[in-house]
Amino acid sequence: MNLVLTDNGWNDESEYLASFFQSERTVYEVIRVIDGVALFLEDHFLRLQKSMRIQQLALGMSLAEFKRNMEELCLKNQQLHGNVKFVYSIFRNEEHWAFSFIPHSYPTQADYKNGVPAGLLLAERQNPNAKVVQQEIRDKANQMMAQNSLYEVLLVDRAGKITEGSRSNVFFVKSGVFYTAPASMILEGITRQKVLNCLRELGFAVVEEAVLKDDIDSFDAAFITGTSPKVLPLNSIGKLTFDVRNDAVSRLMEKYNEMIGDYIRSQKRGA
Repeated sequence: MNLVLTDNGWNDESEYLASFFQSERTVYEVIRVIDGVALFLEDHFLRLQKSMRIQQLALGMSLAEFKRNMEELCLKNQQLHGNVKFVYSIFRNEEHWAFSFIPHSYPTQADYKNGVPAGLLLAERQNPNAKVVQQEIRDKANQMMAQNSLYEVLLVDRAGKITEGSRSNVFFVKSGVFYTAPASMILEGITRQKVLNCLRELGFAVVEEAVLKDDIDSFDAAFITGTSPKVLPLNSIGKLTFDVRNDAVSRLMEKYNEMIGDYIRSQKRGA
């Protein structure tokens, strides 16, 4: 049983979450917990606040309260690893929020070594800068992934540009230069932000420009970023294949894992 921390106390997930958070005015955030530490919590909280402002909502909870609730959730469920989903919703003119551990699927070591397959889906988010529920796109993506044994599908807008994944951000690499869609076109993932920092520290050039679907065959490598996959190479997009052992991507993966380790150690020292 997954115990959920809600605005009115502790609840059984099956009793509570099915009743709320189905309205269009729903904002959420997914945070990865590693060894009891909520990874990059401050950045997630800032993005949550941004999403709520876009939706003209207000969260009456400070960062300190948010962090304390995350810690209580881990203790109550006796769980030190996994993904936590925070959801805020206006339902029948009433505010509701909840913290809950959700099912997760992390890539295997073989996935990181050999890469994973992706496909393309013609779809655009209505409001890409806010992390809100857009069930139609998620359902189409899930169906396509299941039917074609894909790890992810990349969204293509009406101009033929690849913007992001259905639940990730995407990068392309050519001659040591990294390309990714600008923040204005996407839901800017926390992992994406950290990856950009890593690339700058490593001295790689970054072009924030959406890649055309018809041009991806000119790139050497591609990868997705996200809470669960971290930095995960793509071995194919449709029928096109990519280099999963690209040196620049390998260096980035190592650097990002170092950043995660540094963050966890710093949080444990400050505890």
